[in-house]
Amino acid sequence: MRRLFILLGTFAVCCVLVSRSFSGTEGTRSGSGTGSAGKVPTFTLDQAILTSLQQNPALLNAEQEIKRTKGVIIQVRAQALPQITAQGTFDWTDPNLVNARTISTTAGTTTGATPTGTGASGSLLESPQSQVKDVRGSGAAAAPAATPGVRNTELSDVSYTISVTGSQLIFNGTTPNQIRATFFQRDSAYFAFRNVLDQLIATVKTQFYQIVVNRELVKVNEQSVQLLNAQLKDQQNRFEAGTVPRFNVLQAEVAYYNQLPQLITAQNNLRISKLTLAKTVGLYFQPMRGEEPPLDVVGEMPYIPRT
Repeated sequence: MRRLFILLGTFAVCCVLVSRSFSGTEGTRSGSGTGSAGKVPTFTLDQAILTSLQQNPALLNAEQEIKRTKGVIIQVRAQALPQITAQGTFDWTDPNLVNARTISTTAGTTTGATPTGTGASGSLLESPQSQVKDVRGSGAAAAPAATPGVRNTELSDVSYTISVTGSQLIFNGTTPNQIRATFFQRDSAYFAFRNVLDQLIATVKTQFYQIVVNRELVKVNEQSVQLLNAQLKDQQNRFEAGTVPRFNVLQAEVAYYNQLPQLITAQNNLRISKLTLAKTVGLYFQPMRGEEPPLDVVGEMPYIPRT
């Protein structure tokens, strides 16, 4: 009989230890010392709210939506502004691929006959000799001796073009309406951001105090388990002494083992509430954390009695 009681007691203690290590309660962390406290971040209510305002995904998306609508306003309003378009092209050709110089030779022959001047000499026999005649004669004599002309042409290997075009919208039936619509979108995004902000603060407060409540429930259930365990040992000692019947021992065992699931449930609820707050705050995942909860809270739920 004693061996049976010893085995039952050992099994109960193992269940309590396993449940504590699984759910990561405050009692387990207090026994581990400051090493575990250094790994798990601790938040007050104000710190949790400020961290959520900086890292919450929903709030960050709402903030980026406001910036996006501002960019849409700039894009639509740009249609009503003067448009200046500049375009330029630049081409460069390797001199080795083309001839830098092209020499074209134009060969032309000019033929002429020298006037005999027989009749002219007869008509101008008594007149003085004309100088124009000499010039013409020398020119006529020099014409057949003209050499072919040579022309040098140089090709450039660089070419570029520059064009500037300006335009201004005079009237358009859609642009003013689009501009007004973008302002409405900006206002809608702003109010959506305010809505997300208010909901986030309320959610963080609710989840923070839910952790505080679950932590107190874990303490209450732990004290109940300890009390029922002490009562079970007392009934076992009384039964061994012969002062109480076997029914009292069984009744104490039933009460003790019925309380253990409630303790495990409270510990799981505490762990779930911490994970929920960590998700809302936007904490980064730490692979080295293991089974430890992602955060811990410091604070108590205020109680204000009604008068």
